[in-house]
Amino acid sequence: MVVHTERSPAEEQLVTAFRGVFDASVMNFGSYNLVYAENLLAAGRQSEAASNGRRRAADRSSSGHEGPGSSSSEPGSPAGRRGQAEEELSVQEAVASSRHLLVGYRREPVEIVLCPVDLDQTLARLGEYDDAVAMAQVPALLNLTNLAGMATEGSTVQIVFSTGRRLTLSLQPEVQFPQAEQVPLHQHLDLEDFYDFLDYFMDRVEQKQL
Repeated sequence: MVVHTERSPAEEQLVTAFRGVFDASVMNFGSYNLVYAENLLAAGRQSEAASNGRRRAADRSSSGHEGPGSSSSEPGSPAGRRGQAEEELSVQEAVASSRHLLVGYRREPVEIVLCPVDLDQTLARLGEYDDAVAMAQVPALLNLTNLAGMATEGSTVQIVFSTGRRLTLSLQPEVQFPQAEQVPLHQHLDLEDFYDFLDYFMDRVEQKQL
């Protein structure tokens, strides 16, 4: 979101809000460019879940479901390594189930960061965002070691992690959010740069496989 240089003050506030969420969530955040993407697979699951959400909530309440317990395994032990792998898988699952994502990317080292963003919370506070109020999220890293597949078709990018987790990203040059309909996000120049990056990324993947 740094390529476009002719933004209205309202759109600059929108970009600042998104940047604030990403910066609060990712180390070395300044070296990444950003684009916004909608995860179509998660959007489809959310639409399906909305039709029977009340029933599912009642089922969870009656079953007395509890979250997973913590593990005391040492990081270097086999159990600790399993725990680290499970944690990475859990992060990927959370990102794959997120409908709205900030996609950070950089060429050195070559990697993509997928960072969830809560649009309701973020867009309700336009003009207020700085490091003190931005809400951090847990992002997933995609690089040469954990990519199983990637394909582009039109305005969508399909990503498959080595764990099998999948995302289908919809990348639009202009995005209007229901929470801020009067402030469209223009990212056509950013998307041109992003698709150039994807070509570079896949070239590096092919070189690694030689």
